[in-house]
Amino acid sequence: MSIQNIKIKKHTLFYSKKETWWLIGFSMILAGGVLAEPQILTSFLIDGDLSGMWLIWTILIGIAFGKVFFAHLWHRLPLKTENELILFRFSGKGAKYLHIFRSIYVGAVVAPLSLSMAFLAFGRVLSDISGISLQQAIWITLGYITIGTFFNSLRERLRFDFVFFIIFIASLVFILFSLNNSLGSYVDISNAISSSKLSFKLFPDVKSTGFSAFLVFILIQWWSANIIDLPSMTGQKLMAAQNQRTIVQSIILPQILFAVFFIAISSIPFYILLIEPSALHGISGEAAFLKIFTHSLHGASRWVVLLFFLMPFTAITQNYQNWSGSLLVQNLYKHHINPHATDNALRHVGIAVMIFIVSAAAIIALFNSSIVSVVKYIFTITAGVGPVFILRWYWHRINAWTQLTAMVVSLVYPTLFDAAYNNIPAFNLLLSQLMHTLNMEYYPLKIILLTILVCLTWITVMYSTNPTAISTLEKYVTAVKPGGVWPFANAGRIMLVPRLALALLLSTSSVLNFVVLWQFVTGFYTQAVMLFCISIIILILAYHLMKKVNLQNG
Repeated sequence: MSIQNIKIKKHTLFYSKKETWWLIGFSMILAGGVLAEPQILTSFLIDGDLSGMWLIWTILIGIAFGKVFFAHLWHRLPLKTENELILFRFSGKGAKYLHIFRSIYVGAVVAPLSLSMAFLAFGRVLSDISGISLQQAIWITLGYITIGTFFNSLRERLRFDFVFFIIFIASLVFILFSLNNSLGSYVDISNAISSSKLSFKLFPDVKSTGFSAFLVFILIQWWSANIIDLPSMTGQKLMAAQNQRTIVQSIILPQILFAVFFIAISSIPFYILLIEPSALHGISGEAAFLKIFTHSLHGASRWVVLLFFLMPFTAITQNYQNWSGSLLVQNLYKHHINPHATDNALRHVGIAVMIFIVSAAAIIALFNSSIVSVVKYIFTITAGVGPVFILRWYWHRINAWTQLTAMVVSLVYPTLFDAAYNNIPAFNLLLSQLMHTLNMEYYPLKIILLTILVCLTWITVMYSTNPTAISTLEKYVTAVKPGGVWPFANAGRIMLVPRLALALLLSTSSVLNFVVLWQFVTGFYTQAVMLFCISIIILILAYHLMKKVNLQNG
């Protein structure tokens, strides 16, 4: 089925159009990291290693660059789903094989793996609040999501997410008030930090292995192992925006409005410092987060906590369902198995596929005990892939075989890498010497080496295979006008300098939020307020600058 022959409807199960900024923007926030991140932060706090959170926090740098360099391009694509970009941008058999591979690999493997973190995180909440086992909680959660699958279209998803967001904020206010009354105030948290024997630091000591890891996270991981061009449920939503103005509004305005609530949510894990260590004996760091509520809240208050986490869990799971369903149904089934399938048939297949996706995610969660371990695994199997996803928008030489190679070898190399480290003494000795010389632990060194190996592989394949057909490139550039390097004129303008400035502004605002959080929980309230105001001013400045840049870019 030719991608050019698609007749775009206003909305289907996996596609919508003309959506408003507030529906798109608040949906992106709720489906972000508000469910799992507090549990991860709690585990680092218990270990006295707050700076370890930069493993997660640097993701926001990639998101900032992605919003600036790619959000406006997604909206220009005359397509239904983000994965159809492959058929629109590439040509030949390579495009077909890549389209099939990514539909299956991301839709049936990566998406359930990522979604398993949400099942594990919410399963712990339901288990602790209701007193049932974690396994029972995950199965009950799966049943709940399965029922919701029958009402899960992208259009309805955006509207439900907005309602869920309002409930989420109301629950947050209640929870913060209750914790303040039962456990203590932020002053008590500040006193607990200052009197703790643990060394809490937002940024690691320069001579520590933590600092080496921090450098890898902030200089390499966010672009190498984080796919920043938004080929996900975020890209799917941006394609549904009304216009370029809506894109800018959905990216920044909700972030401004949500900023104070972000600080509030991120402060909740610090209440773990007000609980007696004996109450946490034998509990893993991530699971200990729930003790903040079960130790201090009683009766109906606990069910408000359940409602609070139910909202982002529902949003995350149903967003992932819809996105991965679009990969397996709209892309794989519709394009390659049954091109003549009716919309009604696609809906039935889509519901079955979405149920399969959450079922697979729940099963993975049953056999996993750590969210951080899943995060690290996903980063290792995407190390070195990021540059391909970035360059494909702006450079004609990136072809389908390049992206396919990057995705395949990034999946294979980590397994071979670990096997060599565990079974080949000479390789183990070499890596041990490198870790000692660089003052670095195994994981960050692994990210560096995998990035180098994967990049060398796909670069070799890129120059060994034929480039994309000129006619395909012309069609893509005419529609998207991305700017960059193309074998013909009138390709649009990338506007590199102002976009870099924009990305740095958004990245600075994101990093400032964590500094504000730290100043706030350590009792430096004046500094916290000043930095918070600076962060908001930066976002407002970025908003106006992005409107101007995107307008000039067409």
